[in-house]
Amino acid sequence: MQTATRDLERLQRHYDASVRSHDEISLLDLSHSLRIWADLKSQLPQSFPKFATTLSFVTARPTKKVLNAARGTNFVFAYMPGGVVTYAAKGQIVGAPDPAGKDFTLAAVGQHNLDGSLELRNYSYVERAVDEPTMIAMQNSKVSSGNYLQWLGADAVIMSYTQEDGTLKRVSISREMLVRRVANTLGGSHPSVGAGTNDFENSYDPAVHHLLRHNMGGLPLPYFILLKIAQDLLTIAPKLLNLQPSNSAHN
Repeated sequence: MQTATRDLERLQRHYDASVRSHDEISLLDLSHSLRIWADLKSQLPQSFPKFATTLSFVTARPTKKVLNAARGTNFVFAYMPGGVVTYAAKGQIVGAPDPAGKDFTLAAVGQHNLDGSLELRNYSYVERAVDEPTMIAMQNSKVSSGNYLQWLGADAVIMSYTQEDGTLKRVSISREMLVRRVANTLGGSHPSVGAGTNDFENSYDPAVHHLLRHNMGGLPLPYFILLKIAQDLLTIAPKLLNLQPSNSAHN
């Protein structure tokens, strides 16, 4: 596992470029670099046991109250504990597709930092109006901590979307699955022209493509979530690899 340090440096390079400019090529390379870290999920704990014993990886999900309020309609929840930093938002906070005249609720928690960055968390979209207590509840989350494998397998997105036949489908997408589908179908690790063919088709692909219509910090939501995944890895992994942590994951 001597390549782990190199793979971390590779991730750092693509993260630095992506968080500063939201450059499309850098984002594609970021997704591929993250897929490598997903591929290492079994080897890392064997070579570096701290990846199995740590509780440093944090995940979050909506409260039961919020999920109940969204039941029976289209919704997207992507909660990001600790926030996601970007220097390239250009004033954009959140965006969602127009639900053709229907009421909807769109929310996120954010702040502008003195260094010019924007920090965002807790993307929430519900295709109906919600009351004030539910809106307040959207700002909070149920937070848990775990090891590397638990974090990869935990939900990055919980959503419900209308399928082509008009029925609602509820989907939970883990961090690992989101990384793999973005890398494999949007051009990060395989030619994007293959997306949608039998060779690359996956049951999660329609949900991921639906998420591309949602925006956070000036990016399609799947890519913004990848920034968060990379940010967490770059903050935590150096300690588990017995390296000095880099400050650029937040600067």
